[in-house]
Amino acid sequence: MHIQIAVTNDPNHTVLFKLNPQKMELTNKRIDTTTLPDENISLLLFNQDLEQTGLESFAEKESKFYPIVPIQSLGISPELFANLEAENMKEILNKGVSRWVLNNNLQLIEQMHQTGKYLKDLWIKDRNTFFEELWFLIKTNLATTDLNIIFHDLKEPNEKQAEKGEKPKLCFSYVKGKKQPNLFEGKVTEEALMKEYENEFGTFFNITEFSEEKGELIACAKIGLSPILIMAKIAHFNQLQQSILVGLFSGLQDEE
Repeated sequence: MHIQIAVTNDPNHTVLFKLNPQKMELTNKRIDTTTLPDENISLLLFNQDLEQTGLESFAEKESKFYPIVPIQSLGISPELFANLEAENMKEILNKGVSRWVLNNNLQLIEQMHQTGKYLKDLWIKDRNTFFEELWFLIKTNLATTDLNIIFHDLKEPNEKQAEKGEKPKLCFSYVKGKKQPNLFEGKVTEEALMKEYENEFGTFFNITEFSEEKGELIACAKIGLSPILIMAKIAHFNQLQQSILVGLFSGLQDEE
């Protein structure tokens, strides 16, 4: 897994560091700052002296996707980044992302009741939007670099099929993305994955696999009788994040 950290010390240009935390390898390239929204970034650091150069409006739009913090707030000079090693960059990444994730975790705890009601309403009225919203909640509370959620769906018959009396058919769909959720119709791969983990859907939420070395997490969830497979690329996973997900899916269950 590769993680990208952007460092902006110039209003027009940004240095994009690519970190492989497993091999502890660090490379970098210089990019135009205007292309940052197209990159899959885990952390953006900026020189606080640039705050009056239009960065505020950019940060306001992008900060919901990843943390954007002043370099100086992490106790490091902007000039030192050119000489950082992979281990140093990993420490900076952990510090910058952990604050953002903790803030998202605490906000969701405070809003858990309202969020649960909102999602339960979407579950009944608009299943696709439900999974897009769920995708974004999981992304921001786990700081995923890639997130894939596979779920049962209904495929509506086309006009000719409906005229012949054909009914909606059970199928698989998935929502996947790095920065934004995108919905797709499931194929053979998604069907095989759901089959592989079918024995793990016994409870409403279960962490099936987590490898910090590989940066991969797999969780099996269930709402009512509907299984949901969550596959994420993440750097870290802690007990608070797990408890929040347990609480979220617990609240989405049908009331007795």
